[in-house]
Amino acid sequence: MKKPELLSPAGNIEALRAAVENGADAVYLGGKEFNARRAAANFTREELKEAVEYAHLKGVNLYVTANILISDGEMEKAADFVDFLYSIGVDGIIVQDLGLGAFIKRNFPHMEVHGSTQMTIHNAESVKALENLKFDRVVLARELSLDEIRRIKSSTSMEIETFIHGALCFCYSGQCLMSSFIGSRSGNRGQCAQPCRLHYALVDEKGTKLTEKLHLLSPRDLKMIDHLPRLIEAGIDSFKIEGRLKRPEYVALVTAAYRQTIDRYLEAPERYHVPPEEEKKLARIFNRDFTTGYYFGNPGAELMSVDCPRNKGVFLGKVTGYDRKRGFVKILLEEHLHVGDGVDFRGEEGFGYAVTEFYVNGRKRSQAGPGEIVELRTREPIPRGTPIYKTSDTVLMSEVRKTYTDPKYARKVPVDVEVLLEVGRPMVVKMTDPEGNEALAYSDQVVQKAEKHPLDEHAVRGQIDRLGNTIFALRNFTARIEKSAMLPFSSMNDTRRRAVAKLEQLRLARRVKPPVEKSWREFIEEVYRHPGSEKPLPFKLSARVDNIESARAAIFSGIDIIYFGGENFSETKKYYAEVRRLAYGYGCKFFLALPQIVDRKTMEEFEDILDEAKLGHGEGVLAGNLGAITSAVKRGVKAVADFSLNTFNSVSLKVLNELGVSRAVLSPELSMNQIRQLAAPLLVECLVHGRLPLMVSEHNLIKTNIAADIKKAGLKDRLGKVFPVAVDERGRSHIYNCYELCMINYLGEIRDAGVNVGQLYLIGKEAGEVERLVKVYKNVLAVKEKIDEKTLTGAHTYGHFFRGVK
Repeated sequence: MKKPELLSPAGNIEALRAAVENGADAVYLGGKEFNARRAAANFTREELKEAVEYAHLKGVNLYVTANILISDGEMEKAADFVDFLYSIGVDGIIVQDLGLGAFIKRNFPHMEVHGSTQMTIHNAESVKALENLKFDRVVLARELSLDEIRRIKSSTSMEIETFIHGALCFCYSGQCLMSSFIGSRSGNRGQCAQPCRLHYALVDEKGTKLTEKLHLLSPRDLKMIDHLPRLIEAGIDSFKIEGRLKRPEYVALVTAAYRQTIDRYLEAPERYHVPPEEEKKLARIFNRDFTTGYYFGNPGAELMSVDCPRNKGVFLGKVTGYDRKRGFVKILLEEHLHVGDGVDFRGEEGFGYAVTEFYVNGRKRSQAGPGEIVELRTREPIPRGTPIYKTSDTVLMSEVRKTYTDPKYARKVPVDVEVLLEVGRPMVVKMTDPEGNEALAYSDQVVQKAEKHPLDEHAVRGQIDRLGNTIFALRNFTARIEKSAMLPFSSMNDTRRRAVAKLEQLRLARRVKPPVEKSWREFIEEVYRHPGSEKPLPFKLSARVDNIESARAAIFSGIDIIYFGGENFSETKKYYAEVRRLAYGYGCKFFLALPQIVDRKTMEEFEDILDEAKLGHGEGVLAGNLGAITSAVKRGVKAVADFSLNTFNSVSLKVLNELGVSRAVLSPELSMNQIRQLAAPLLVECLVHGRLPLMVSEHNLIKTNIAADIKKAGLKDRLGKVFPVAVDERGRSHIYNCYELCMINYLGEIRDAGVNVGQLYLIGKEAGEVERLVKVYKNVLAVKEKIDEKTLTGAHTYGHFFRGVK
């Protein structure tokens, strides 16, 4: 049975040590730039060098994240960062940006590239597409079931990585624009403000509240420790722990728990178990309640932590009384309490703090146990019966901290040592590590003939075994000692030290990568030398609609390109042929539009349509995932890359062009200035109007919270803004922006920036509204006069065209 890699997070040097010393096979971390956890301390270049050396000496792989979208203005700097990582021997780079990933494989072929979960890879066809681009590993979307993961693994030679513990996102990773459009802090740029952890209320289409204010978008934490055998048997190559923003103690404890559990199973599968104390420690270090996520199907309400978005801790006790005069609350303990512990009062307006003092029976104490009543000072009265939780355990923290700070717990590399002592020759020490590295060292002095006290094996071993301050520990020892041989202990120790130094050098040298054959700068220069079209093409308007009436309205109103298809693919299948005929009759180009998420069933249905419809000249498909694009292209069907593919730079456009894509809808997070910088080898399109989707989730937000089978509602935030919610036929939730994008007065600037097509995103619009919008946009294009935008759409946004994202 293959042993899976245990992959742990590190947000700083201390967390790196916590992960390595507690048994991680590999650690992932980020530099100061280009990573999706920019709020972590992260690593300077000098710290990255130290991290690589430390990890490699301990036999641990080190992966660096570059898992954000890269703009053209940053591409050369990102390439230089990759060059640096290659030079210091980093084992792999985790990427979101398709262009950056392809750049690395072409210019640094010996560097592993891992497709981040931010790439939203959720079907076997997309995995195959990355495999064809020479990616080495893919981190699958967390929404996939174990059965689907098993199918994907059986269809590829790529390594498959999945998350096993830690925080979950409500939305498919890489598809979330909520933080970006609310406050310009983009999750795709490492700046997520976590709006999913805020209060919201569900309201109906009239604004009537359907729920109270709850943390409706806040998932529980993933915990798969009880189910590791099934994951191992599925053939998953790497088990990933989330947590680059977590404390080193968290990294240490979680890593140790999974290390011990994996090893226990591999040693004796029939006796597999998880000790209750281990489970409890995982809860004590951090939890929002736990879930198995989507591994075993959609968990519904069991996915969410709607009452508390932060660490819930463990139940400490309940309030039994309050002394108003002294300002003390009385708590009957069900758990140990120590000074320094963190407590959380879960009333209507919850609050928490670190305990600095408490009393039992009027006496000041530093610790208390279950059954005792303690008195704590509070800032306000706490009602009787209020539950109190312990969110930080100072004793546990202290114990865990020792595992990576106390030398006696240090992780050691086992070595086998052979010693040869022959009179008249130097002593020979051969030291061999588990990877097969062999270090030979010779004493400066020759072995003498002893007059009184010859050496024996016990004495020699005693000197060789003095490895306490090294990374090595003696496993096997053999010695060939000539009778009457003698050598001073000082010479033996010196020889041992030289063997240790040589073995360390060999361990590091083994990871050195060969020099690159060609300068990466030539590749970058070639991309940006692309001249573009000699003659500007006419600016066209496209419309995306999801029902037959709206399709008719758009086509009758003179739209140039029609994208037919929304999130309910059964509707698309039912009416696409009619829309196609209609478009042909009116000289409108027809494209079949796929849902944002294309699961296995949808992919099969899509391929059946491609084989049946035989889309011809001027027709094609609009798809936001690599699998569907490559499936269309290999059938000779024109493919347009949708905005959900997050096309953000010229290198990505080059890759899409090479894959056979004819046009790409750019990321809605690009600014006008960034669009102008693009050196596009293919046609580009921009979203110019519509209520853009900010989140897509497998969680049925409406049915889970109000137990009603309605398909539309609104999500009302703390500022009173309402984000429309629609549930599709698969039960997925789609959350849309509270404002419509409206760029009607800037179509000329968008065209002059090099954009060929402006898209009206009209999903969910009724036919009358579609007709009105298409006619107004076409008229403004024709007469080139500005209009009052408010008369067109009311409150609206310019998206990121002028402000950009952080």
